[in-house]
Amino acid sequence: MKPVKMLTDPAAMELLGDETRRRIIYLLRARELTISQMAEELRMTPQAIYHHIKKLVPAEMVEVAREERVDNFIETYYRATAEVFSLSWGTSGKNQAQAEQRMRDTLLSLDKLAIRVRVEEDKVAQIIKTQGKIETFGNKEDLEEKVSKLDGVDFIGKQELASVAFMISLTDKQFQEWLELQKELRKLLRGLLTATTGPERQKSSARKS
Repeated sequence: MKPVKMLTDPAAMELLGDETRRRIIYLLRARELTISQMAEELRMTPQAIYHHIKKLVPAEMVEVAREERVDNFIETYYRATAEVFSLSWGTSGKNQAQAEQRMRDTLLSLDKLAIRVRVEEDKVAQIIKTQGKIETFGNKEDLEEKVSKLDGVDFIGKQELASVAFMISLTDKQFQEWLELQKELRKLLRGLLTATTGPERQKSSARKS
């Protein structure tokens, strides 16, 4: 099981909007279970659990761990594919459009923090593209795969270990490239700030009132 798994399909992440699916994932992070065992734990019917499993398996959030023969039946055990799932927006097609809409919503929500920005379509697309480069930079996925197989390290420890190992494994050249991407992202975001934002805007609002 990986400590973190990046999902590229927004529809997969939306599956976790259902409380029952979140509870199933929670159970399967701890141990491998059959449909019947999950149904007993959650006090639901096996049919209801199977309905959710049929959605989680194609989304690569749950997988078959093993199968065991019990008398004349085959018991299938399932497990979660990761301890934490994170959405990595794609850079083309439907994923790109959804990523841009999510970024627009995020930028507009900054107003609630007294941070006022302009929503410029070309900049939004550039921000998503830069975020994608940062998420896929270096050998992060390979490191996470290796860390996920370690024994004697808890979930938080695996996350910290993967993060530290990633940073240490970067060459000086790679680190500079990664740093430039971070600077580029910050420049794009700050370039959307309006003339008055944050504390300045709050003071201005106070004077008007």
